[in-house]
Amino acid sequence: MREGRLQTRTVMSGDEASSATSARLLSAVLALELLWLLLVTASIVFLAAHLGPGAEEFTGDATVRSLLLMAAPPVAIVLGLALICARQALEHIAVAPRTPLRPVLRGALWLTALANGAVVVSILTSLYHAHPTWLVVGLLLAAGLGAVGWACVRAARH
Repeated sequence: MREGRLQTRTVMSGDEASSATSARLLSAVLALELLWLLLVTASIVFLAAHLGPGAEEFTGDATVRSLLLMAAPPVAIVLGLALICARQALEHIAVAPRTPLRPVLRGALWLTALANGAVVVSILTSLYHAHPTWLVVGLLLAAGLGAVGWACVRAARH
């Protein structure tokens, strides 16, 4: 760690201790989201690169496959960096809750919240004709991701 980054505290108030605990929990969830992002991106790129025109399940269109191969990695890099910076922002909140966040860290939290909101909308729109079991699973996923997005918004407003 850089010199001067550590701050000595004598006593943490109840609100600060609660804020630090929730920031650490959210940071752990964002680490899982980063892992999920990497796995999904690798799967999309693998499928787009290896499935041929007869693959009706994924996409048989060469243009769509090319677009996925070109778009998925940069989007994953941007979202991955946002998740990493959002975790740094949460670490900052846990260590020094009274000091304001840098604009880059605040922006990372907002981008992470926006990405979670986009996934929630995507899940909810895909549940239109879902079987009851998948409906329950999808709603639980959407609720969890919505809670993470809301927590990121609250942290960004910190």
